[in-house]
Amino acid sequence: MLVKLDKKALISLVSGQQPNYSLFEIPTVKKCGRYSGSYDEWVWHNYILEELSEQELYELYVLCRNSFEK
Repeated sequence: MLVKLDKKALISLVSGQQPNYSLFEIPTVKKCGRYSGSYDEWVWHNYILEELSEQELYELYVLCRNSFEK
C-alpha cells in the first residue's frame, strides 16, 4: 500500500516525534528545534520545518522515529 503525504502531513509526523538525546547535536535536528529542560521535551520550530523539503522532512521523521531503537 502506497500512502502519499503532502508537506503539511509530513510536518505533523515530525512534530509528533521527539529525537533521542543522542540526536540533539546533529545539525538538521539542532536547527529545527530545541530541548526544553524545564518540560523535559523537545520543541520543534515550525517555521524552520516549513522551510524543509518534503524529502528532508521525511528523513528527519525517520531519524527521530528510529532514534530510540537499539
